[in-house]
Amino acid sequence: MTHHQRDLLLIEDSDEHAELALFYISEYRKDIHVIRLADGGAAMRYIESIRHLKAPIPWLCLLDLQLPKYDGHEILSVIKSDSLLVKMPVVVFTTSAAKKDIRRAMNNHANSFITKPMGADRYGSAIQSILDYWEFNMHPSVLAE
Repeated sequence: MTHHQRDLLLIEDSDEHAELALFYISEYRKDIHVIRLADGGAAMRYIESIRHLKAPIPWLCLLDLQLPKYDGHEILSVIKSDSLLVKMPVVVFTTSAAKKDIRRAMNNHANSFITKPMGADRYGSAIQSILDYWEFNMHPSVLAE
């Protein structure tokens, strides 16, 4: 199966978690280009550039909740209340398993909420499962409209 180049927006402040995600994404899928933003301020600026059509809508967004400047909930709310960005799938990928975080993310229309597993192998499996799911989900045909 051939894949075309896809942008994945990784909003993650932990260098360790970002490096793990980048490693497993590049191991599993060479066609995915990762745009890593390390804090909520950078994420909000990038979202604005997409809104002004200066950057393409990413194929997928992996969003951490605990971020400096703006937290993941604020970023999710901005993405899902924008008519252009609402189509971009957002997977909340965080260390939190708190019901209040899950509830708030779902109320803000997160497409998935996944708690980061401990241990590099399980982290890699989680990344692989996320990519597989969104690969076979039909959202790209809607994004292209």
